[in-house]
Amino acid sequence: MSVLAVICAALGIICLVYYGVITFYAGINTSFAWFWLCAGFAFVIAGFVIVYVIKHGIRIPFFIRSIAAAGVCLAVCIFLLLEGMIISSSRQKAEPGADYLIVLGAQVRGRVISKSLKKRLDTAYDYLISSPDTIAVVSGGKGPGEDISEAEAMKNYLVNMGLSPSRIIMEDKSTNTVENIRYSRMLFNKDNPSVVIVTNSFHVFRSVKIAQKQGIEKVRGLAAPSDLILLPNYYIREAAGVLKDFVYGNISIW
Repeated sequence: MSVLAVICAALGIICLVYYGVITFYAGINTSFAWFWLCAGFAFVIAGFVIVYVIKHGIRIPFFIRSIAAAGVCLAVCIFLLLEGMIISSSRQKAEPGADYLIVLGAQVRGRVISKSLKKRLDTAYDYLISSPDTIAVVSGGKGPGEDISEAEAMKNYLVNMGLSPSRIIMEDKSTNTVENIRYSRMLFNKDNPSVVIVTNSFHVFRSVKIAQKQGIEKVRGLAAPSDLILLPNYYIREAAGVLKDFVYGNISIW
């Protein structure tokens, strides 16, 4: 029990330190940063509770300990399964020559694209240069703190890179990945087209599964690089995202 208390305390400190790192690096409003703050305090409190139980000789009934242990083991197994599937898709490449390439939106600050979105667009640009007949669909609506839609910001970036505006279709209504795919698909003018989805590495698995669930049969992910400092945050958040979309029926994991 004393070893468990030390482990909880150590995990709490690690989570709190990481929270400080990512908020200093990317800002206090970094998506899912709250998880590390809450997890840090939860682990620290758990450590103190364990110490209190030991110090006062409190005996927890066997069946409660068994249920708690089983719950923790189940949660860990589900988490490892989800992370395994996410990581296995994180290096996906795509053959050139697809009919459509969908670039999924990410945060725009005012009119300026984020680092994460820039990595997606650079990856998309390289693919489009190697596939001159592929049409790009830039997908993302206008959210809080954005002066223009993510789609417009993405189109502007690609055009400034030298891509012809005639090759770019804007989808500027979506607010999440499910809508990204659904609304982009409505813009296709071919039956059963081949599609490549460009997003950051941690997001490829869920994006492709959502597309398959929506009936896009010939789909492949194309992984853009991810920010290394934020990578643990991204992968923890993505596991929660996959689980949520599975529960809501947006994806089939198998």
